[in-house]
Amino acid sequence: MSGRRSGRAIALLMILLSLCAHAALAARPARKPARPPAAGKAPPLRWAFPPSGLSKPLLDLARRERAGEWLNSAPLLAAAQNPSGEQGVVALDPVLKGKPVLIHFWDYTDIHCLRLVPYLSAWHDRYARDGLVIVAVHAPAFPFTAAPSNVAAAVQRFGIRYPVTLDSDFLLWKVFHNQVWPRTILIRPGGEVVFDHLGDEGTGRMETAIRGTLELAMKKKYTAPLVPPPSSERGAACHDPTRDVFCGFRRGRLGTPGYRKDGAATPHTIPSRDADRQEGVIYLAGNWRATDQALFPVGGGPWELRLKARATGFHVVMEPPAGGAIARVRVALDGKPVTPKDRMSDVRAVANGETIVSLDAPRLYSLLAGTPFGPHEIGLHPETAEIGFYLFTFEGCEARPAGAVAR
Repeated sequence: MSGRRSGRAIALLMILLSLCAHAALAARPARKPARPPAAGKAPPLRWAFPPSGLSKPLLDLARRERAGEWLNSAPLLAAAQNPSGEQGVVALDPVLKGKPVLIHFWDYTDIHCLRLVPYLSAWHDRYARDGLVIVAVHAPAFPFTAAPSNVAAAVQRFGIRYPVTLDSDFLLWKVFHNQVWPRTILIRPGGEVVFDHLGDEGTGRMETAIRGTLELAMKKKYTAPLVPPPSSERGAACHDPTRDVFCGFRRGRLGTPGYRKDGAATPHTIPSRDADRQEGVIYLAGNWRATDQALFPVGGGPWELRLKARATGFHVVMEPPAGGAIARVRVALDGKPVTPKDRMSDVRAVANGETIVSLDAPRLYSLLAGTPFGPHEIGLHPETAEIGFYLFTFEGCEARPAGAVAR
């Protein structure tokens, strides 16, 4: 009798993520990871499924070794594998029984992911009481975003209250054959995939699908308006900005003399003629070293980094040097200090009229917003060696983006 009860309990605790038909919502392409882990030979977008024949010892193994660290919640689910090699996701908490689950892959430095945080928070506040369970799967884009303390600090900084699991070993990432951030998947009780959404657009359609799922599964009815976009985005004129610019030698573009891949310091000089500096190419002055993902000023300064882009706003992922001291980077737009109307909250003016950003943590820094769309050149002057520069991303809408992503 106890064996049958155990089997039924395990079956009820499984999240049935089957190869069902699903409605994929169109969206702006999401950013691919800086170092995508190998996903084996399985085709992309193949759905995770529950491993059949999962014994109690294997379920206990998943709970003990594959559940990862969780924030805002006890462990709810984990990647698992049965003796036949089938991989899937199993529930670890009966709270998931009979409820729709929203799986959201993100990284705390990705601007596209951060644009969705206010919506996910609002959906959690609105619909968790009706049965929706949001699980944000944090898969790190950079080495420092794998550190639990950095993820915990970001969760607190953004006021995230829904469950977050740290997928630093990419176990869930591989089960879902994921390749991008952000990716948002809604799964009905029983395993049917309602939608699989790539990117940060289409929030209205996602919320409509969430409501429809709750109405069907939980017998709810909704009449209130959908979560509105930030006021700064309403009626904005949007253009296609320059694509993300990576700084390391794996995916970056660096002006003459280019990258040295052995980590050695290399002297650089920025071409003086404006016509010799191309859009989307990084130009450096001073001694710098490169890794596969980042650029670091080394030795004695001065140092400078310049980058041209078509944009209305600039963001950059930076890491302060080891040791914990706050480091500063001077910021210029088109050769001049940033005006008050163009600054985001990470940039401030100092007594001599220059504009700076102070690095307090490894994270995304939002520097500029509200400039007329067009070609601009940002200049960054690190005042300390060994500051890491990882990624530049750009805004294309001629309205100031929501301050929620400024820090």
